[in-house]
Amino acid sequence: MRFLNVFNFRVWHGLLICAAVWGLYGHTLDVPFYMDDFSSIQENPLIYNWQGVDALWQYAPARIVGYLSFALNYALHQFNTAGFHVVNIWLHCLVGMALYALLAGLLRTPHVRKAVETHPLLLWLPLVATLLFVLHPLHIQAVTYIVQRLAALAALFYIAAMAAFVQARLAQGRTRWLWAVACVLLGGLGLLTKQNTVTLPLALLLLEALFFSENRQRLLLLTGGVFLGLFGLWVLLAYGFQYHPFSLDAMQAATRETTTISREDYLATQMTVIWTYIRLFFLPIGLHIDYDLVPLTGFANVTVLKALLAHLGIVGLALWSARRHPLLAFALLFYYLAHSVESSVIPIRDVIFEHRTYLPDLGLVLLSAWFVLLIVPLWLHCYAILALLLLTFSVQSYATWQRNQLWRDPIALWRDNVQQAPNNPRGWSILGKHYLQAQRPLEGIDALQRSMRLQKASGKNSINTIDVINLIVGLKLLKRYEEALELTHNVMEHPMQPMLKAKFLINQGNIYFEMQRLPEAEAALRKAIEVDPNSIIGRANLASLLGNTGRFDEAEALYLEVLRIDPDSQVTQTNLATLRKFREQQQGVQ
Repeated sequence: MRFLNVFNFRVWHGLLICAAVWGLYGHTLDVPFYMDDFSSIQENPLIYNWQGVDALWQYAPARIVGYLSFALNYALHQFNTAGFHVVNIWLHCLVGMALYALLAGLLRTPHVRKAVETHPLLLWLPLVATLLFVLHPLHIQAVTYIVQRLAALAALFYIAAMAAFVQARLAQGRTRWLWAVACVLLGGLGLLTKQNTVTLPLALLLLEALFFSENRQRLLLLTGGVFLGLFGLWVLLAYGFQYHPFSLDAMQAATRETTTISREDYLATQMTVIWTYIRLFFLPIGLHIDYDLVPLTGFANVTVLKALLAHLGIVGLALWSARRHPLLAFALLFYYLAHSVESSVIPIRDVIFEHRTYLPDLGLVLLSAWFVLLIVPLWLHCYAILALLLLTFSVQSYATWQRNQLWRDPIALWRDNVQQAPNNPRGWSILGKHYLQAQRPLEGIDALQRSMRLQKASGKNSINTIDVINLIVGLKLLKRYEEALELTHNVMEHPMQPMLKAKFLINQGNIYFEMQRLPEAEAALRKAIEVDPNSIIGRANLASLLGNTGRFDEAEALYLEVLRIDPDSQVTQTNLATLRKFREQQQGVQ
Protein backbone atom coordinates (compact mmCIF):
# COMPACT_ATOMS: atom_id res chain seq x y z
CA MET A 1 0.00 0.00 0.00
CA ARG A 2 2.87 2.33 0.83
CA PHE A 3 4.34 1.62 -2.63
CA LEU A 4 1.06 2.62 -4.27
CA ASN A 5 0.99 5.84 -2.27
CA VAL A 6 4.54 6.70 -3.30
CA PHE A 7 3.79 5.74 -6.90
CA ASN A 8 0.66 7.94 -7.01
CA PHE A 9 2.60 10.72 -5.33
CA ARG A 10 5.22 10.65 -8.09
CA VAL A 11 2.65 10.29 -10.88
CA TRP A 12 0.92 13.46 -9.73
CA HIS A 13 4.25 15.24 -9.58
CA GLY A 14 5.03 14.05 -13.11
CA LEU A 15 1.69 15.29 -14.39
CA LEU A 16 2.29 18.65 -12.71
CA ILE A 17 5.74 18.96 -14.32
CA CYS A 18 4.44 18.12 -17.81
CA ALA A 19 1.43 20.43 -17.43
CA ALA A 20 3.73 23.27 -16.38
CA VAL A 21 6.01 22.71 -19.40
CA TRP A 22 3.16 22.58 -21.90
CA GLY A 23 1.53 25.61 -20.32
CA LEU A 24 4.68 27.66 -20.92
CA TYR A 25 5.73 26.22 -24.28
CA GLY A 26 2.47 25.18 -25.93
CA HIS A 27 2.14 28.52 -27.73
CA THR A 28 5.56 28.15 -29.41
CA LEU A 29 4.48 25.63 -32.05
CA ASP A 30 4.51 28.38 -34.70
CA VAL A 31 8.00 29.66 -33.83
CA PRO A 32 9.96 29.66 -37.12
CA PHE A 33 13.43 28.34 -37.86
CA TYR A 34 16.31 30.45 -36.51
CA MET A 35 20.04 30.66 -37.20
CA ASP A 36 21.54 27.13 -37.34
CA ASP A 37 18.09 25.63 -37.92
CA PHE A 38 18.52 26.54 -41.60
CA SER A 39 21.96 25.00 -42.20
CA SER A 40 21.35 21.98 -39.96
CA ILE A 41 17.77 21.18 -40.99
CA GLN A 42 16.04 23.17 -43.74
CA GLU A 43 19.04 23.49 -46.07
CA ASN A 44 20.61 20.14 -45.14
CA PRO A 45 20.03 17.55 -47.91
CA LEU A 46 20.88 14.76 -45.46
CA ILE A 47 17.67 15.66 -43.61
CA TYR A 48 15.23 16.11 -46.50
CA ASN A 49 16.88 13.75 -48.99
CA TRP A 50 17.63 10.65 -46.92
CA GLN A 51 20.94 9.07 -47.91
CA GLY A 52 21.30 6.52 -45.13
CA VAL A 53 22.87 6.38 -41.68
CA ASP A 54 26.38 6.14 -43.14
CA ALA A 55 26.07 9.55 -44.81
CA LEU A 56 24.75 11.07 -41.58
CA TRP A 57 27.62 9.49 -39.66
CA GLN A 58 30.11 11.08 -42.03
CA TYR A 59 28.38 14.44 -41.55
CA ALA A 60 28.08 14.48 -37.72
CA PRO A 61 29.32 11.31 -35.98
CA ALA A 62 29.28 12.85 -32.49
CA ARG A 63 25.72 14.15 -32.95
CA ILE A 64 24.17 11.43 -35.07
CA VAL A 65 21.34 10.63 -32.62
CA GLY A 66 20.15 14.24 -32.67
CA TYR A 67 20.34 14.48 -36.45
CA LEU A 68 18.49 11.19 -36.81
CA SER A 69 15.69 12.76 -34.78
CA PHE A 70 15.60 15.72 -37.18
CA ALA A 71 15.44 13.35 -40.15
CA LEU A 72 12.59 11.46 -38.49
CA ASN A 73 10.75 14.74 -37.85
CA TYR A 74 11.11 15.63 -41.52
CA ALA A 75 9.91 12.17 -42.62
CA LEU A 76 6.72 12.66 -40.58
CA HIS A 77 5.78 16.26 -41.40
CA GLN A 78 8.55 17.77 -43.56
CA PHE A 79 9.44 21.37 -42.59
CA ASN A 80 6.32 22.06 -40.55
CA THR A 81 7.97 23.54 -37.46
CA ALA A 82 5.08 22.53 -35.17
CA GLY A 83 6.22 18.90 -35.28
CA PHE A 84 9.80 19.83 -34.38
CA HIS A 85 8.55 21.92 -31.46
CA VAL A 86 6.28 19.14 -30.16
CA VAL A 87 9.32 16.84 -29.90
CA ASN A 88 11.41 19.54 -28.20
CA ILE A 89 8.71 20.28 -25.64
CA TRP A 90 8.26 16.61 -24.79
CA LEU A 91 12.03 16.29 -24.44
CA HIS A 92 11.98 19.14 -21.91
CA CYS A 93 9.28 17.22 -20.00
CA LEU A 94 11.39 14.05 -20.08
CA VAL A 95 14.48 15.91 -18.88
CA GLY A 96 12.38 17.16 -15.97
CA MET A 97 11.23 13.60 -15.20
CA ALA A 98 14.82 12.28 -15.37
CA LEU A 99 15.96 15.05 -13.02
CA TYR A 100 13.13 14.23 -10.62
CA ALA A 101 14.09 10.52 -10.68
CA LEU A 102 17.76 11.32 -10.06
CA LEU A 103 17.06 13.54 -7.06
CA ALA A 104 14.47 11.15 -5.61
CA GLY A 105 17.13 8.43 -5.80
CA LEU A 106 19.76 10.60 -4.13
CA LEU A 107 17.46 11.11 -1.13
CA ARG A 108 17.57 7.33 -0.58
CA THR A 109 21.38 7.06 -0.64
CA PRO A 110 23.28 6.18 2.55
CA HIS A 111 24.85 9.62 2.98
CA VAL A 112 21.58 11.57 2.59
CA ARG A 113 18.94 9.33 4.15
CA LYS A 114 19.63 10.52 7.71
CA ALA A 115 19.40 14.17 6.65
CA VAL A 116 15.95 13.47 5.16
CA GLU A 117 14.82 11.92 8.42
CA THR A 118 16.04 14.99 10.33
CA HIS A 119 14.72 17.51 7.80
CA PRO A 120 11.52 16.05 6.25
CA LEU A 121 11.09 19.11 4.03
CA LEU A 122 13.87 17.60 1.89
CA LEU A 123 11.31 15.11 0.61
CA TRP A 124 10.03 17.97 -1.57
CA LEU A 125 13.48 18.57 -3.05
CA PRO A 126 12.92 16.57 -6.29
CA LEU A 127 9.72 18.44 -7.14
CA VAL A 128 11.01 21.89 -6.17
CA ALA A 129 14.29 21.49 -8.06
CA THR A 130 12.55 20.05 -11.14
CA LEU A 131 10.01 22.88 -11.29
CA LEU A 132 12.82 25.42 -10.94
CA PHE A 133 14.49 23.74 -13.91
CA VAL A 134 11.57 23.31 -16.30
CA LEU A 135 10.09 26.75 -15.64
CA HIS A 136 13.32 28.73 -15.94
CA PRO A 137 13.50 31.23 -18.84
CA LEU A 138 17.24 30.62 -19.23
CA HIS A 139 16.39 27.20 -20.68
CA ILE A 140 14.21 28.51 -23.51
CA GLN A 141 17.03 28.31 -26.03
CA ALA A 142 17.40 24.55 -25.49
CA VAL A 143 13.67 24.05 -26.10
CA THR A 144 12.30 26.72 -28.46
CA TYR A 145 15.41 27.00 -30.65
CA ILE A 146 14.82 23.82 -32.65
CA VAL A 147 18.38 22.74 -33.44
CA GLN A 148 19.34 23.07 -29.76
CA ARG A 149 17.34 19.92 -29.22
CA LEU A 150 20.87 18.54 -29.21
CA ALA A 151 21.46 20.19 -25.81
CA ALA A 152 18.17 18.92 -24.37
CA LEU A 153 18.55 15.41 -25.77
CA ALA A 154 22.12 15.14 -24.49
CA ALA A 155 20.95 16.35 -21.07
CA LEU A 156 18.18 13.76 -21.07
CA PHE A 157 20.56 10.86 -21.71
CA TYR A 158 23.15 12.25 -19.27
CA ILE A 159 20.73 12.80 -16.37
CA ALA A 160 18.84 9.56 -17.03
CA ALA A 161 22.17 7.67 -17.01
CA MET A 162 23.01 9.19 -13.62
CA ALA A 163 19.54 8.27 -12.32
CA ALA A 164 20.05 4.68 -13.57
CA PHE A 165 23.46 4.55 -11.86
CA VAL A 166 21.93 5.62 -8.54
CA GLN A 167 19.20 2.99 -8.89
CA ALA A 168 21.82 0.36 -9.72
CA ARG A 169 23.71 1.20 -6.53
CA LEU A 170 20.52 1.08 -4.46
CA ALA A 171 19.14 -2.13 -6.00
CA GLN A 172 20.03 -5.77 -5.31
CA GLY A 173 20.47 -8.87 -7.44
CA ARG A 174 19.42 -8.95 -11.09
CA THR A 175 17.69 -5.57 -10.84
CA ARG A 176 21.05 -3.94 -10.13
CA TRP A 177 22.45 -5.32 -13.39
CA LEU A 178 19.43 -4.17 -15.37
CA TRP A 179 19.91 -0.64 -14.09
CA ALA A 180 23.64 -0.86 -14.84
CA VAL A 181 22.94 -1.88 -18.44
CA ALA A 182 20.45 0.98 -18.74
CA CYS A 183 23.13 3.39 -17.47
CA VAL A 184 25.63 2.21 -20.09
CA LEU A 185 23.09 2.38 -22.94
CA LEU A 186 21.90 5.86 -21.96
CA GLY A 187 25.48 7.05 -21.63
CA GLY A 188 26.30 5.70 -25.09
CA LEU A 189 23.33 7.51 -26.60
CA GLY A 190 24.47 10.70 -24.90
CA LEU A 191 27.96 10.37 -26.35
CA LEU A 192 26.40 10.10 -29.82
CA THR A 193 24.23 13.19 -29.25
CA LYS A 194 26.60 15.95 -28.13
CA GLN A 195 30.24 16.16 -27.09
CA ASN A 196 29.59 17.66 -23.64
CA THR A 197 28.37 14.24 -22.42
CA VAL A 198 31.96 12.96 -22.39
CA THR A 199 32.14 14.01 -18.72
CA LEU A 200 29.47 11.46 -17.71
CA PRO A 201 31.99 8.88 -16.32
CA LEU A 202 33.38 11.59 -14.04
CA ALA A 203 29.85 12.50 -12.93
CA LEU A 204 29.22 8.86 -12.02
CA LEU A 205 32.46 8.81 -10.07
CA LEU A 206 31.33 11.97 -8.27
CA LEU A 207 28.04 10.31 -7.35
CA GLU A 208 29.85 7.26 -6.01
CA ALA A 209 32.30 9.33 -3.96
CA LEU A 210 29.71 11.66 -2.41
CA PHE A 211 26.71 9.40 -1.86
CA PHE A 212 27.87 5.80 -1.55
CA SER A 213 31.52 4.99 -1.04
CA GLU A 214 32.93 4.42 2.45
CA ASN A 215 35.90 2.37 1.27
CA ARG A 216 38.83 4.45 -0.02
CA GLN A 217 40.45 1.49 -1.71
CA ARG A 218 37.26 0.76 -3.63
CA LEU A 219 37.00 4.44 -4.62
CA LEU A 220 40.60 4.47 -5.87
CA LEU A 221 39.97 1.37 -7.94
CA LEU A 222 36.79 2.91 -9.36
CA THR A 223 38.69 6.10 -10.17
CA GLY A 224 41.32 4.13 -12.03
CA GLY A 225 38.60 2.25 -13.88
CA VAL A 226 36.88 5.49 -14.90
CA PHE A 227 40.05 7.01 -16.31
CA LEU A 228 40.90 3.78 -18.08
CA GLY A 229 37.38 3.83 -19.53
CA LEU A 230 37.80 7.44 -20.65
CA PHE A 231 41.04 6.51 -22.39
CA GLY A 232 39.30 3.62 -24.14
CA LEU A 233 36.49 5.97 -25.14
CA TRP A 234 39.03 8.39 -26.64
CA VAL A 235 40.57 5.57 -28.68
CA LEU A 236 37.16 4.53 -30.03
CA LEU A 237 36.13 8.10 -30.84
CA ALA A 238 39.48 8.85 -32.45
CA TYR A 239 39.12 5.91 -34.82
CA GLY A 240 35.49 6.90 -35.44
CA PHE A 241 36.61 10.38 -36.47
CA GLN A 242 39.53 8.86 -38.43
CA TYR A 243 42.14 10.32 -36.08
CA HIS A 244 45.24 8.53 -34.85
CA PRO A 245 44.44 8.03 -31.13
CA PHE A 246 48.06 8.43 -30.00
CA SER A 247 48.80 11.53 -32.05
CA LEU A 248 49.09 14.93 -30.36
CA ASP A 249 47.97 16.55 -33.60
CA ALA A 250 44.84 14.41 -33.58
CA MET A 251 44.10 15.37 -29.98
CA GLN A 252 44.63 19.03 -30.87
CA ALA A 253 42.20 18.78 -33.80
CA ALA A 254 39.57 16.90 -31.81
CA THR A 255 39.59 19.38 -28.91
CA ARG A 256 39.03 22.67 -30.67
CA GLU A 257 36.25 24.04 -32.88
CA THR A 258 38.14 27.13 -33.99
CA THR A 259 41.75 28.23 -34.34
CA THR A 260 40.95 31.95 -34.05
CA ILE A 261 41.02 31.85 -30.23
CA SER A 262 43.89 30.40 -28.21
CA ARG A 263 43.14 27.91 -25.44
CA GLU A 264 44.42 30.33 -22.80
CA ASP A 265 42.28 33.20 -24.08
CA TYR A 266 39.21 30.98 -24.30
CA LEU A 267 39.68 29.72 -20.74
CA ALA A 268 40.21 33.27 -19.46
CA THR A 269 37.02 34.40 -21.21
CA GLN A 270 35.06 31.49 -19.76
CA MET A 271 36.01 32.55 -16.22
CA THR A 272 33.73 35.57 -16.70
CA VAL A 273 31.21 33.81 -18.97
CA ILE A 274 30.36 31.27 -16.25
CA TRP A 275 29.58 34.14 -13.89
CA THR A 276 27.29 35.55 -16.57
CA TYR A 277 25.50 32.20 -16.67
CA ILE A 278 25.19 32.17 -12.87
CA ARG A 279 23.86 35.72 -12.84
CA LEU A 280 21.31 34.87 -15.54
CA PHE A 281 20.15 31.88 -13.51
CA PHE A 282 19.47 33.91 -10.38
CA LEU A 283 18.44 37.09 -12.22
CA PRO A 284 17.28 36.20 -15.75
CA ILE A 285 17.16 39.75 -17.07
CA GLY A 286 18.83 40.57 -20.38
CA LEU A 287 18.54 37.20 -22.11
CA HIS A 288 19.99 37.13 -25.64
CA ILE A 289 19.59 34.86 -28.60
CA ASP A 290 23.07 35.97 -29.73
CA TYR A 291 25.60 37.71 -27.44
CA ASP A 292 28.22 40.28 -28.34
CA LEU A 293 31.18 39.23 -26.25
CA VAL A 294 34.76 39.81 -27.34
CA PRO A 295 37.18 37.10 -26.11
CA LEU A 296 39.56 38.26 -23.39
CA THR A 297 43.33 37.92 -23.72
CA GLY A 298 44.94 35.80 -21.06
CA PHE A 299 44.86 35.92 -17.25
CA ALA A 300 46.76 39.19 -16.85
CA ASN A 301 43.45 40.87 -16.18
CA VAL A 302 41.99 41.85 -12.79
CA THR A 303 38.45 40.85 -13.81
CA VAL A 304 39.57 37.40 -14.94
CA LEU A 305 41.65 36.83 -11.80
CA LYS A 306 38.75 37.84 -9.53
CA ALA A 307 36.43 35.51 -11.43
CA LEU A 308 38.95 32.66 -11.18
CA LEU A 309 39.46 33.14 -7.44
CA ALA A 310 35.70 33.18 -6.87
CA HIS A 311 35.34 29.91 -8.80
CA LEU A 312 38.14 28.33 -6.79
CA GLY A 313 36.45 29.50 -3.59
CA ILE A 314 33.20 27.79 -4.60
CA VAL A 315 35.01 24.56 -5.47
CA GLY A 316 36.80 24.76 -2.12
CA LEU A 317 33.45 25.18 -0.34
CA ALA A 318 32.11 22.14 -2.18
CA LEU A 319 35.07 19.98 -1.16
CA TRP A 320 34.87 21.20 2.46
CA SER A 321 31.16 20.37 2.67
CA ALA A 322 31.38 17.01 0.91
CA ARG A 323 31.04 14.86 4.06
CA ARG A 324 28.43 16.92 5.94
CA HIS A 325 26.36 18.14 2.99
CA PRO A 326 26.84 15.83 -0.03
CA LEU A 327 23.88 17.36 -1.90
CA LEU A 328 25.48 20.81 -1.67
CA ALA A 329 28.86 19.45 -2.75
CA PHE A 330 27.35 17.58 -5.70
CA ALA A 331 25.37 20.64 -6.82
CA LEU A 332 28.47 22.85 -6.91
CA LEU A 333 30.93 20.33 -8.32
CA PHE A 334 28.51 19.06 -10.96
CA TYR A 335 27.90 22.61 -12.19
CA TYR A 336 31.58 23.05 -13.02
CA LEU A 337 31.99 19.51 -14.32
CA ALA A 338 29.09 19.91 -16.75
CA HIS A 339 30.57 23.20 -18.00
CA SER A 340 34.07 21.74 -18.39
CA VAL A 341 33.78 20.82 -22.09
CA GLU A 342 32.30 24.05 -23.46
CA SER A 343 33.77 26.46 -20.89
CA SER A 344 37.38 25.39 -20.44
CA VAL A 345 40.31 24.95 -22.87
CA ILE A 346 38.37 23.72 -25.90
CA PRO A 347 37.96 26.86 -28.03
CA ILE A 348 34.53 27.37 -29.62
CA ARG A 349 33.86 30.16 -32.10
CA ASP A 350 30.94 31.62 -30.12
CA VAL A 351 32.19 32.06 -26.57
CA ILE A 352 28.73 32.25 -24.97
CA PHE A 353 25.33 30.75 -25.70
CA GLU A 354 22.48 30.23 -23.25
CA HIS A 355 21.74 26.64 -24.30
CA ARG A 356 25.16 25.60 -22.96
CA THR A 357 23.98 26.10 -19.39
CA TYR A 358 21.00 23.74 -19.76
CA LEU A 359 22.72 20.63 -18.36
CA PRO A 360 24.96 22.42 -15.82
CA ASP A 361 21.92 24.15 -14.31
CA LEU A 362 21.03 20.83 -12.71
CA GLY A 363 23.60 21.90 -10.15
CA LEU A 364 22.06 25.32 -9.57
CA VAL A 365 18.48 24.09 -9.24
CA LEU A 366 19.66 21.45 -6.75
CA LEU A 367 21.60 24.13 -4.85
CA SER A 368 18.55 26.43 -4.77
CA ALA A 369 16.14 23.71 -3.66
CA TRP A 370 18.59 22.46 -1.00
CA PHE A 371 19.05 25.97 0.37
CA VAL A 372 15.32 26.74 0.47
CA LEU A 373 14.34 23.43 2.08
CA LEU A 374 17.25 22.96 4.48
CA ILE A 375 18.63 26.41 5.37
CA VAL A 376 15.72 28.84 4.96
CA PRO A 377 13.54 26.90 7.50
CA LEU A 378 16.01 28.07 10.15
CA TRP A 379 14.62 31.58 9.61
CA LEU A 380 11.13 31.22 8.11
CA HIS A 381 7.99 29.22 8.82
CA CYS A 382 7.06 26.54 6.28
CA TYR A 383 4.08 28.60 5.10
CA ALA A 384 6.39 31.50 4.31
CA ILE A 385 8.64 29.11 2.40
CA LEU A 386 5.65 27.85 0.42
CA ALA A 387 4.69 31.44 -0.41
CA LEU A 388 8.29 32.17 -1.48
CA LEU A 389 8.33 29.14 -3.77
CA LEU A 390 4.96 29.96 -5.31
CA LEU A 391 6.13 33.52 -5.94
CA THR A 392 9.35 32.24 -7.54
CA PHE A 393 7.49 29.77 -9.74
CA SER A 394 5.01 32.48 -10.80
CA VAL A 395 7.74 34.97 -11.72
CA GLN A 396 9.65 32.29 -13.64
CA SER A 397 6.52 31.20 -15.47
CA TYR A 398 5.61 34.73 -16.49
CA ALA A 399 9.16 35.47 -17.69
CA THR A 400 9.33 32.23 -19.68
CA TRP A 401 5.92 32.70 -21.28
CA GLN A 402 6.74 36.29 -22.28
CA ARG A 403 10.16 35.37 -23.64
CA ASN A 404 8.62 32.55 -25.68
CA GLN A 405 6.08 35.03 -27.00
CA LEU A 406 8.98 37.16 -28.24
CA TRP A 407 10.44 34.14 -30.05
CA ARG A 408 7.24 33.89 -32.08
CA ASP A 409 8.07 37.21 -33.82
CA PRO A 410 11.54 37.16 -35.43
CA ILE A 411 11.64 40.92 -35.95
CA ALA A 412 10.71 41.62 -32.31
CA LEU A 413 13.23 39.05 -31.05
CA TRP A 414 16.15 40.35 -33.12
CA ARG A 415 15.23 43.97 -32.45
CA ASP A 416 15.40 43.15 -28.74
CA ASN A 417 18.77 41.48 -29.32
CA VAL A 418 20.37 44.42 -31.16
CA GLN A 419 19.15 46.78 -28.46
CA GLN A 420 21.06 44.72 -25.90
CA ALA A 421 24.02 43.91 -28.15
CA PRO A 422 24.26 46.88 -30.56
CA ASN A 423 27.82 45.98 -31.62
CA ASN A 424 26.96 42.46 -32.72
CA PRO A 425 27.02 42.44 -36.56
CA ARG A 426 25.25 39.08 -36.78
CA GLY A 427 22.27 40.45 -34.88
CA TRP A 428 21.86 43.35 -37.32
CA SER A 429 22.41 40.99 -40.26
CA ILE A 430 19.60 38.63 -39.25
CA LEU A 431 17.30 41.51 -38.30
CA GLY A 432 17.85 42.94 -41.78
CA LYS A 433 16.95 39.63 -43.39
CA HIS A 434 13.67 39.46 -41.46
CA TYR A 435 12.81 43.04 -42.39
CA LEU A 436 13.24 42.07 -46.05
CA GLN A 437 11.05 38.99 -45.60
CA ALA A 438 8.41 41.31 -44.15
CA GLN A 439 8.66 43.53 -47.28
CA ARG A 440 10.30 46.37 -45.35
CA PRO A 441 13.34 46.96 -47.59
CA LEU A 442 14.44 50.37 -46.26
CA GLU A 443 14.70 49.10 -42.69
CA GLY A 444 16.28 45.89 -43.95
CA ILE A 445 18.99 47.67 -45.94
CA ASP A 446 19.74 49.99 -43.00
CA ALA A 447 20.21 46.99 -40.67
CA LEU A 448 22.41 45.18 -43.20
CA GLN A 449 24.58 48.25 -43.71
CA ARG A 450 25.00 48.52 -39.93
CA SER A 451 26.14 44.91 -39.89
CA MET A 452 28.69 45.61 -42.62
CA ARG A 453 30.02 48.71 -40.86
CA LEU A 454 30.46 46.78 -37.62
CA GLN A 455 32.31 43.97 -39.42
CA LYS A 456 34.62 46.49 -41.06
CA ALA A 457 35.24 48.25 -37.74
CA SER A 458 36.15 44.92 -36.14
CA GLY A 459 39.07 44.59 -38.55
CA LYS A 460 37.70 41.75 -40.64
CA ASN A 461 39.03 41.69 -44.16
CA SER A 462 35.85 40.46 -45.79
CA ILE A 463 32.16 41.25 -45.53
CA ASN A 464 29.69 38.54 -44.58
CA THR A 465 28.53 37.09 -47.92
CA ILE A 466 25.02 36.54 -46.54
CA ASP A 467 24.76 40.28 -45.88
CA VAL A 468 25.59 40.98 -49.52
CA ILE A 469 22.99 38.46 -50.70
CA ASN A 470 20.33 40.06 -48.53
CA LEU A 471 21.41 43.56 -49.59
CA ILE A 472 20.85 42.49 -53.21
CA VAL A 473 17.36 41.28 -52.25
CA GLY A 474 16.67 44.67 -50.65
CA LEU A 475 17.82 46.55 -53.75
CA LYS A 476 15.59 44.31 -55.89
CA LEU A 477 12.59 45.09 -53.69
CA LEU A 478 13.32 48.80 -54.24
CA LYS A 479 13.61 48.10 -58.00
CA ARG A 480 17.22 49.33 -58.04
CA TYR A 481 18.03 46.55 -60.49
CA GLU A 482 21.23 47.82 -62.09
CA GLU A 483 22.79 48.54 -58.70
CA ALA A 484 21.82 45.05 -57.50
CA LEU A 485 23.23 43.39 -60.64
CA GLU A 486 26.51 45.29 -60.40
CA LEU A 487 26.92 44.19 -56.77
CA THR A 488 26.13 40.59 -57.78
CA HIS A 489 28.71 40.57 -60.56
CA ASN A 490 31.42 42.07 -58.32
CA VAL A 491 30.94 39.55 -55.52
CA MET A 492 30.61 36.49 -57.76
CA GLU A 493 34.12 37.08 -59.06
CA HIS A 494 35.42 35.82 -55.69
CA PRO A 495 35.56 32.09 -54.81
CA MET A 496 32.78 30.88 -52.52
CA GLN A 497 30.93 27.75 -51.44
CA PRO A 498 28.51 26.24 -54.00
CA MET A 499 25.44 26.90 -51.83
CA LEU A 500 26.33 30.61 -51.53
CA LYS A 501 27.11 30.93 -55.22
CA ALA A 502 23.75 29.36 -56.03
CA LYS A 503 22.00 31.98 -53.88
CA PHE A 504 23.71 34.79 -55.82
CA LEU A 505 22.68 33.17 -59.10
CA ILE A 506 19.09 32.80 -57.91
CA ASN A 507 18.92 36.48 -57.02
CA GLN A 508 20.52 37.37 -60.33
CA GLY A 509 17.90 35.28 -62.13
CA ASN A 510 15.07 36.92 -60.15
CA ILE A 511 16.33 40.39 -61.04
CA TYR A 512 16.57 39.50 -64.72
CA PHE A 513 13.05 38.05 -64.55
CA GLU A 514 11.63 41.29 -63.11
CA MET A 515 13.49 43.21 -65.85
CA GLN A 516 11.87 40.86 -68.43
CA ARG A 517 15.30 39.65 -69.56
CA LEU A 518 13.94 36.11 -69.57
CA PRO A 519 16.72 34.17 -71.36
CA GLU A 520 19.31 35.58 -68.96
CA ALA A 521 17.01 34.84 -66.02
CA GLU A 522 16.58 31.23 -67.09
CA ALA A 523 20.30 30.78 -67.65
CA ALA A 524 21.10 32.12 -64.16
CA LEU A 525 18.52 29.89 -62.47
CA ARG A 526 19.62 26.78 -64.32
CA LYS A 527 23.22 27.59 -63.42
CA ALA A 528 22.18 27.89 -59.74
CA ILE A 529 20.68 24.38 -59.82
CA GLU A 530 23.78 23.08 -61.57
CA VAL A 531 26.03 24.62 -58.89
CA ASP A 532 23.83 23.42 -56.02
CA PRO A 533 21.71 20.45 -57.15
CA ASN A 534 19.89 20.47 -53.79
CA SER A 535 18.59 24.04 -54.19
CA ILE A 536 14.85 24.04 -53.51
CA ILE A 537 14.51 27.80 -54.05
CA GLY A 538 16.28 27.56 -57.40
CA ARG A 539 13.78 24.97 -58.63
CA ALA A 540 10.77 26.93 -57.35
CA ASN A 541 11.93 30.13 -59.06
CA LEU A 542 12.79 28.36 -62.31
CA ALA A 543 9.31 26.77 -62.27
CA SER A 544 7.73 30.23 -61.98
CA LEU A 545 9.76 31.49 -64.92
CA LEU A 546 8.90 28.47 -67.07
CA GLY A 547 5.22 28.86 -66.22
CA ASN A 548 5.31 32.48 -67.31
CA THR A 549 6.86 31.48 -70.64
CA GLY A 550 4.25 28.81 -71.39
CA ARG A 551 6.30 25.68 -70.56
CA PHE A 552 3.63 24.37 -68.22
CA ASP A 553 4.60 20.70 -68.01
CA GLU A 554 8.22 21.39 -67.10
CA ALA A 555 7.11 24.05 -64.61
CA GLU A 556 4.62 21.67 -62.98
CA ALA A 557 7.28 18.95 -62.67
CA LEU A 558 9.57 21.37 -60.84
CA TYR A 559 6.78 22.57 -58.53
CA LEU A 560 5.95 18.97 -57.66
CA GLU A 561 9.61 18.29 -56.95
CA VAL A 562 9.67 21.24 -54.55
CA LEU A 563 6.45 20.09 -52.86
CA ARG A 564 7.87 16.62 -52.43
CA ILE A 565 10.59 18.13 -50.26
CA ASP A 566 8.50 20.90 -48.66
CA PRO A 567 4.79 20.03 -49.07
CA ASP A 568 3.74 22.78 -46.63
CA SER A 569 5.10 25.59 -48.81
CA GLN A 570 2.06 27.83 -49.28
CA VAL A 571 3.73 29.88 -52.01
CA THR A 572 4.53 26.80 -54.09
CA GLN A 573 1.05 25.36 -53.58
CA THR A 574 -0.51 28.65 -54.70
CA ASN A 575 1.80 28.95 -57.72
CA LEU A 576 1.08 25.38 -58.79
CA ALA A 577 -2.68 25.90 -58.49
CA THR A 578 -2.42 29.13 -60.51
CA LEU A 579 -0.31 27.38 -63.14
CA ARG A 580 -2.83 24.55 -63.56
CA LYS A 581 -5.76 26.95 -63.75
CA PHE A 582 -4.00 29.09 -66.36
CA ARG A 583 -3.08 26.01 -68.40
CA GLU A 584 -6.70 24.82 -68.37
CA GLN A 585 -7.83 28.25 -69.56
CA GLN A 586 -5.27 28.19 -72.37
CA GLN A 587 -6.37 24.73 -73.45
CA GLY A 588 -10.01 25.84 -73.33
CA VAL A 589 -9.29 28.78 -75.61
CA GLN A 590 -7.52 26.53 -78.08
